[in-house]
This record gives sequence, C-alpha cells and structure tokens, in this order.
Amino acid sequence: MAGASLNGPRGCPSSRALLKGIGYLHSTRANKPPLVHQNISADKVLVDYTYKPLISGSGLHKLLVDDLVFSTLKASAAMGYLAPEYTTVGRFSEKSDVYAFGVIVFQILAGKSKTMQLPFESGNVHDLIDGNMKGCYSATEAAKLAKIALVCTSENPEQRPNMEELLQELDTL
Repeated sequence: MAGASLNGPRGCPSSRALLKGIGYLHSTRANKPPLVHQNISADKVLVDYTYKPLISGSGLHKLLVDDLVFSTLKASAAMGYLAPEYTTVGRFSEKSDVYAFGVIVFQILAGKSKTMQLPFESGNVHDLIDGNMKGCYSATEAAKLAKIALVCTSENPEQRPNMEELLQELDTL
C-alpha cells in the first residue's frame, strides 16, 4: 500500500473534489452569483458512501439573525479555520475559503482535528503525517499536498493561490 493515494477515494475524501466544490461556490454562472462560504471547516465536509466530499451550509444567516456572529466566529478562529484577515479586519474573500481548505488538508495529512502548519515548515513531511498512515501513502504526494496546504494558509491572502491554480496543482499529483 506504499503507493496509496492521499487524494483518492479510500481513507480520506478527495481534496480535488472538495476543491472543485469550493470552486463551484466561487464561480459565476447563469442565475448563480459567486458565493464565499465563510465558514468551511472539517465538520462542514460530509462524505457520501463513495467517499465523495460534500460541503454543508455555512449557517451564516442563522448567526446574523441570532447576533452571535462574533462569539461563534471567534470559536472557528480558535480552531484555525478563519483566515487571519478576517480576525484582524473582518474581511472575507475567496482567499478566506482557500485558507480553510489548506487547514483541512493539513488535518487530513496529520489525522488530527486541530493542526498547525509549524511541523511542516521545516520541510519534513514525515513529521506532519499521521503515525497510523506511515507506509500507507505516497511520500511524494504527501509532500506536495503539504506544500499546497502551506501556501493556502499563508498569512497574506495575496500569496494564496486561487481555485483554478489549486486544481491545476492537484492535477499533477
């Protein structure tokens, strides 16, 4: 199983399929304006019986009605999903969803619900990967996914890729 895919159907949802879903939300189509999810997290990613990821609703409308925005979003920020620009200036953009995608990829690689990018900043992907997965993945693919996640979680939104760039990058896996 040493060549198994971290981006495939077995064991974890396809990061490419998740990215396509986020890209669809951001796209403009006839009778569909672009939408920034604003609250993507691992618990918002559902998996069907074929391991196809599905993105559940943002629930932001409920937060606004209940006037619990700050306290609820602060909890999301504590989990690491909210992009730094939201917590500092209160601005969401497509790059905010890219940030959340990067956090989810780190969680998939590490096998933990709370992760930080620090273990990978050294460049050693083996320090990041879930110990239960050692020997069950392609080290090259894991390293590439970790680098993608690192770029997605850049502090500066201008340094984060857009959805099309991410899809092209994932196509090379």
